[in-house]
Amino acid sequence: MKQLFTVILLLTVLTAEARAQDGTFSAALDRTTVGAGEQFAVSFTVSGSDMNSVKNLRPPSFGSFVVMSGPNQSTNMQIINGQMSGSVAFTYYLYARQAGKYNIGAASVDYKGATLRSQPLQIEVVQGKLKAQAIEAAAPPQGVAENLFIRATADKQRVKQGEPVTVTYRLYTRLNVSGYDIAKAPVYQGFWAEEVEQPKQPTVTAETFEGKQFRVATIRKTALFPTQSGRLAISPLEVRCAYQAPSQRKSNDPFDSFFNDPLFARTQTEEFKSNSLAVTVDPLPGNPPAGFSGAVGRFTFNATVDKNEVKTGDPITLRLTIAGTGNVKLLTPPKPSLPADFEAYEPKVSEEITREGGVIRGKKVAEYLVIPRNAGARVIEPVVFSFFDLDRNAYTQLRSARFDFTILPGKDMSAGASVASKSDVRLLGEDIRYLKLSLGDIVQIDASPFSNIWFALFMVLPPLAFLAAFGYRKRREKLFGRVDVLRAAKAGREAAKRLKLAKKLLSQGNTESYHAEISKALMEYLGDKLRIQKSELTIDDAATQLEQRSVPAETLQLLRSCIERAEFARFAPASDTQQARAELLDSAAGIIDSVEKNYSGKR
Repeated sequence: MKQLFTVILLLTVLTAEARAQDGTFSAALDRTTVGAGEQFAVSFTVSGSDMNSVKNLRPPSFGSFVVMSGPNQSTNMQIINGQMSGSVAFTYYLYARQAGKYNIGAASVDYKGATLRSQPLQIEVVQGKLKAQAIEAAAPPQGVAENLFIRATADKQRVKQGEPVTVTYRLYTRLNVSGYDIAKAPVYQGFWAEEVEQPKQPTVTAETFEGKQFRVATIRKTALFPTQSGRLAISPLEVRCAYQAPSQRKSNDPFDSFFNDPLFARTQTEEFKSNSLAVTVDPLPGNPPAGFSGAVGRFTFNATVDKNEVKTGDPITLRLTIAGTGNVKLLTPPKPSLPADFEAYEPKVSEEITREGGVIRGKKVAEYLVIPRNAGARVIEPVVFSFFDLDRNAYTQLRSARFDFTILPGKDMSAGASVASKSDVRLLGEDIRYLKLSLGDIVQIDASPFSNIWFALFMVLPPLAFLAAFGYRKRREKLFGRVDVLRAAKAGREAAKRLKLAKKLLSQGNTESYHAEISKALMEYLGDKLRIQKSELTIDDAATQLEQRSVPAETLQLLRSCIERAEFARFAPASDTQQARAELLDSAAGIIDSVEKNYSGKR
């Protein structure tokens, strides 16, 4: 009887406490001091009796920070003595960029027709990462960790440089998982990563692991192409899971078993970290043939022209097509050897890539527009594409056909010009003109014509224009002769085009392609500006070379941050806001502008 009275008293107290807390809205930080370059969490929690009445969360401006993820919603509900109480928490994960003291303003939310506001918060960002004070995500409870975890596997443990390896992340659970999101994406240092599309609702299967039966769902799959040899590490994937955890009360009191009923299960959110992986990458064997640019896989190659007989000044389109499976994005189409009097423009390169079944396949097309300037017979020799064939374990060269052209004289080659007819002599009424009675203006005929300023200008300007045109042509020939110099000269303009395309994708709501285009614009800009091949380009090497060329350290820090944000948001598209996406575009444009202004060609 005494125990029953105790339970009733406890229920009464809890009910009174829940009612007293009805309609409260609070804010909290997971820590008040963080290091620049670190992440932290801010939570806004609504407590009350009716969680269905919580609507329209309006977070404060996080202008000083980058929103990496959020709002991540978790709910905790309780039913005690017929009365419902609970809380809803909205958590944002922010990235601190620069040191300083900052204020995080008040958030607001609608609850039962009224507007609730949280208190403002203060946080200090110090220079450098807080190694000693760094707060790691709390490890899940022992019982939970055994029944809910993330497992990473690779389909190959040893590959050749450029050979794809597929990493799969699976969620194993024996608990009821109500939702999950990516807390931190893995770092693929030394790899080019291609995310394999996964269904929004993953298929759940049953699997026995270490003698226990689990429900298993594939939550992420990535195809990795190693760009360097050696033993390469893959950092863990961190996933935030919301799961149902029943109350655990152990005693001899029969009333306590009432609380272990699944009806009273509460929702908890924990971060789970997968195991790390390592892949051994062997360098490609032997000596690569001339023209090999790092293509590894199984490919076909074809070259075509749209016409074989043209007039001088008319364009010819030479199309090179590479198709197959492998590192298609990293492919560099071969450069054709053109006749000396063919004027060629930069190729238009397009690609189509599919990622079905964990296999990256597609095609890359390069279209060259060439214009013959002189009449006669001309030849484009066969174009050769070299790649490493994984099936044959050897280098393979594919050759196109030889193209013969007949170039006819165009309109600009037409000969001669009509001779103007002589004008008739008009008589003034008689066969002899009237005598001129007045002298008119008198000009000294022995004066030098060079005394006239306009005559002098007309004499000097044509040679100067000829010299300028000659110098411009020589520079163009030098640039076209050295593709790397041309790429460096046009790096800023090409990056601006990609950022313009990214802005268009953002306005269309295509966030995944938008983030991919931002990342591609920055990486290709660095490769062109520093004359580094894509397969050899890393952020660390690029930052080192930019630092040696007088680019400010602040710009380099923003560059790293911008690329990391773009890659993270690309793999977790729901992790940022529209404001953060717009800021990312502005940041990328500012970085390129800063590099262009401060870049020094000499080390």
